[in-house]
Amino acid sequence: MEERRESTKRMRAAAGTQRNEEDAASQVSAGVVAAAPSSMIAAATETDGEGTSIVAEPEAVGSAETEEHIQRILLAIDSFTRKVSEMLESGRAMFKDLAADFEDRLCTIHRERVERWEEEIRELRARDAANEQTRAVIHNAQLQLFHVRD
Repeated sequence: MEERRESTKRMRAAAGTQRNEEDAASQVSAGVVAAAPSSMIAAATETDGEGTSIVAEPEAVGSAETEEHIQRILLAIDSFTRKVSEMLESGRAMFKDLAADFEDRLCTIHRERVERWEEEIRELRARDAANEQTRAVIHNAQLQLFHVRD
């Protein structure tokens, strides 16, 4: 189990070194003149009592050009974050206004529809009252006609 862990550690260390060398080669082939990134600084190796290598963490060292580039990126991130924040605030305000307009319009539609239904109810009641009055008149006329025959 220990051997497997140690061999995995060694393979990771070797893969990291290989990746760093590939990165450096691609930078040179692209014509980029820059200081080596902090991950390419030579790592010190030590040997513990059992003969296995221990890779020390590389130090974070960079050139002034790299630091300037990093600062430009950080400024761009900050600027972009501010723009996104402003857009969010603007969007919230716009949606708040839109929601208020929507609510007002929906309430107006509801009120108008309810008023139409209430008017329809009043008309039905008035028609029903007129019908009942007419029915009562007809009923009285029928009763008088029947009484006259008798």
